[in-house]
Amino acid sequence: MCNEGYTQTRMNSGAVPLMCFVDLDGTLLSVSSEKLFLKRLLKKRILSLHGLLRFLLSYVLHPLRTLREGKGWNRTYLMDVSPEIAEAEARKLSEELALKRLRGWTASFIRELSEAGSKIVILSASLEYIAGFIAEELSADLVLASIPEIINGRFSGNLTELRPWGRNKAILVKQICEKEGINLENCIAVGDSWSDRFVMKQCGSAIAVCPDGKLRKLAESRGWKIIKGSHIRWA
Repeated sequence: MCNEGYTQTRMNSGAVPLMCFVDLDGTLLSVSSEKLFLKRLLKKRILSLHGLLRFLLSYVLHPLRTLREGKGWNRTYLMDVSPEIAEAEARKLSEELALKRLRGWTASFIRELSEAGSKIVILSASLEYIAGFIAEELSADLVLASIPEIINGRFSGNLTELRPWGRNKAILVKQICEKEGINLENCIAVGDSWSDRFVMKQCGSAIAVCPDGKLRKLAESRGWKIIKGSHIRWA
């Protein structure tokens, strides 16, 4: 578990950050939310064995894409699930996650920043259905997550927008700041994985929450605050 001791963190300049970009899985939550979502669909037999096999086969057929985009690119498991059922099950799961799986330190941190006037942006490669409901619980100002494509009332297995992962997060953050007229130096990023380094490096300050080995070393070299604890993996 993460060290739950909370101390107020400000920008290097001493000012409260104008925006806080926070990752979901591993950073705000102590689990992989979409991994639990997939397991939930299997347990309730909403996702068929055929759908699961198709999902796993996609990784076998596209190993380079997995290396390039991370394990979470694959949304083919949704193809046999109706959008209505997916949304309903995501809400139920999110309520459980918000109740039992929030990282205490991170949740306290963003709540205090929000009260101080910072805009809170949840930036996650997890499904928008899941991230959006978590954001509601924490009164976040904006959510950028994976939006599944729907064609003729069914999921296609693809996404409609840029998936917020790796370099894409940095692109999205830059777009938000330009739109809001905010300098990136006046923002803070909170993440847990090496893939979060792009957005963390471009903000004026950053915090590594229960980081993986590579991110921990980067955080130490840059003098970022580190919240110690067990890192979670997608699989």
